[in-house]
Amino acid sequence: MKPKQNPVPVAVELASVLLVTVSAFVWGRQTALAERGYTAIGGEYLLLLLPLMYYSGKRIVLDWVAEVRSQWGEDCI
Repeated sequence: MKPKQNPVPVAVELASVLLVTVSAFVWGRQTALAERGYTAIGGEYLLLLLPLMYYSGKRIVLDWVAEVRSQWGEDCI
């Protein structure tokens, strides 16, 4: 059974991921406007997928580390 996580670090992590996402999107939109000279929808909107990529990647790495630890523990026995 998984122990309950403290909600404060989880909330801080979520807030920081969302802050980085919004900052990157605003910067990308301003840069694209300066580059193109007009407002359009382009690749800068892909920056809004950063939270999805972050949490998917985090889960993959945590699962991989758990798998390596379990394999390493079995080899030593």
